Amino acid sequence: MAARTLPRSEGLGGALGRIARAPVRRQTYRNLLYVVSMFPLGVLYLNLLAVGVALGLSLAVVGVGLLVLVALLAAVTELAALERAYARRLLGVEIPEPSAEPVPNRLARYRRLATDLRTWTAAGYMVSAFAFGSVVFGVLASLLATAVSFILAPLYYGRAPVVAFGPIPTETVTFDVLFGWDNLLVGLTTTFRAGSWHVETLPVALLFAALGVGLFAVTLQSVNVLAAAWGRYVRLVLTAPRYRDLS
Repeated sequence: MAARTLPRSEGLGGALGRIARAPVRRQTYRNLLYVVSMFPLGVLYLNLLAVGVALGLSLAVVGVGLLVLVALLAAVTELAALERAYARRLLGVEIPEPSAEPVPNRLARYRRLATDLRTWTAAGYMVSAFAFGSVVFGVLASLLATAVSFILAPLYYGRAPVVAFGPIPTETVTFDVLFGWDNLLVGLTTTFRAGSWHVETLPVALLFAALGVGLFAVTLQSVNVLAAAWGRYVRLVLTAPRYRDLS
């Protein structure tokens, strides 16, 4: 049976409906909390890895560094378990908890911990959490601050004019592109104007408030999309093993 293809209008309507519903969904704000918290957690994870690796390598000459590195790997597996629980709680993602694998003694446990690929995958997740959290936090802070300032424009535009940067004719900018061709110098010149709007009337302030509401809804729906994608990534990557001593 051939797959049913949704009409373009229906697909667009569904997308607009999801955007409109995003601000009133409780899950949206759980996703927002999770995504924003990835920045401080990512900083914590990266610092833990950097300090642990540096300390372990520097103390290797006195025989203590290996213990530090093993302790670091054990901490990574515990943090991976916390991350799985955190994602399940806020994102609602079903992430199976790995069962405790039996090992004959503690030495074998440490050996398996250091050689299991899943341990290093969990460590890589800690680094990726820092990159993801840093980029997303910066972008979201900018978008949400802009949206809120636009929404509140009717309340303060008279005391502090709202400024919106864009292609508004205030200052002329000219670009010249020159290149040689067959002993000739061929040039291309283009001119455009760029500047800013100053909102100083109530109708324009209300227009910006409406734009702010739209930007706010789009931003929250983008958070939902990012959270869903990151949840799938967590489920794929965070399978750090757990070991149980038999002795």
